[in-house]
Amino acid sequence: MIIVYAPEGGDERRWDLKTARILATEAEAVERVTGLEWEQAKSKVLNGSMLATRAVAWVLLKRDEPTLRYAQFTPAAAELAYELDGEEMAVIREEIEKNPEIGEDERAALLAQLDAAGADENETGAETDPEEVPKDSGAGASPTAA
Repeated sequence: MIIVYAPEGGDERRWDLKTARILATEAEAVERVTGLEWEQAKSKVLNGSMLATRAVAWVLLKRDEPTLRYAQFTPAAAELAYELDGEEMAVIREEIEKNPEIGEDERAALLAQLDAAGADENETGAETDPEEVPKDSGAGASPTAA
């Protein structure tokens, strides 16, 4: 999953959670501000939860802005999003293709939607060139200061 923060008039930031190496203190900070366990928060991001998406983006931003408090990070809803990476898209495709409960028309529509979403990612370069956060970039940051 790729977290996207695109502030109006600012530079877009992207973090691939597979390579971002979320520290335990960062996950705990997300838990503290959301009231959700870390795995629940990640799941909620995928289900469109603005609370979870904002919290995850906040801890990632704190790596570059250690004094940023959660209450100070108030992006517009349209400035936050997530995208699926190629591997996640492949898993979803496989599930759609092999699910016997999905009719052929529905299957075709779902696969077309998935292909369109993948095409959008390729146009923005999200799948091919996500911004990687260095493994130790969280060192020294204090995501617990909410």
